[in-house]
Amino acid sequence: MKVKKITFPICLLALVSLAFFSCQNNQSGTSGNNGADTLTKTPPQTGKIKQGQDTDSYVLPSPLQLASIMVRSSGFKYMPDICSPVKNAAQFNSHYQMAVNLGIYSTDLSYCLINKKNDDATKYLNEVKILADQLGFGGIFKSNSFVQRFQNNMNVPDSLASLIGELQMGIDTYLEENNQKYINSIAYSGALIESLYIAGTVYEKEKNQGEGPFITEQMDVTEGLIRLLTKNQSFDNNIPTLLSQLREISTLYNSFDEVKNKSADKPVVLTPDHISQMNKAIKDLREKFIAS
Repeated sequence: MKVKKITFPICLLALVSLAFFSCQNNQSGTSGNNGADTLTKTPPQTGKIKQGQDTDSYVLPSPLQLASIMVRSSGFKYMPDICSPVKNAAQFNSHYQMAVNLGIYSTDLSYCLINKKNDDATKYLNEVKILADQLGFGGIFKSNSFVQRFQNNMNVPDSLASLIGELQMGIDTYLEENNQKYINSIAYSGALIESLYIAGTVYEKEKNQGEGPFITEQMDVTEGLIRLLTKNQSFDNNIPTLLSQLREISTLYNSFDEVKNKSADKPVVLTPDHISQMNKAIKDLREKFIAS
């Protein structure tokens, strides 16, 4: 069986131990040699698809990476009520709605976990489990008492990483065998927009200087996401609309002079006005996602 190097949004948790350790190291001023420093000091290399690269080998960064980037490099603190409202996941009546909101809830789950809000994280874990069940792979959560083990190890990075590796293998196998890897692209779209929404909302309240660089980094990722969605648009009749929505945001970003004039030795520094324009566009799309 060919191995697909596609990161499914629920596997955002696969890096949870690294994110936890990264945050702890940043707060304490210490460093370890267990791999956490790599996440802390080195920007993820996922994002753009290089010329000639097969999209099947393109790896989307996980929602956990998005949340950890906000924390480690931008200092976006936890704010209550900023995440998507926890609704009855059973209300979503299409695979598209389920996948988009699975991505959203996955990012919210990561945001809560990284900030050690375990009670809130448990609520989002339950919603993720319901959506996974509706998408066909809920049995993976039921096997080997996964949810209970997950809850018992929220503050134990090594154990949590092991659990997530187990979960990832099960989900990857399911998607491979059922020809559903396109769900990854849809769900990641929700995760991406939710992470940008969280960062933008915190920025509006705190005027944190990390918002601009975070947008720039995720716009690079969006280019790759658009490529993946384009390749998979025949699998779901909602993907063309999603593509149009993401392209509108990408077009807005690329219309800014500082983006047009970027170079290797001149990184993009978004103006406050352009950050506000991006935040509004992201907020509008996010509202469409959670209302679906």
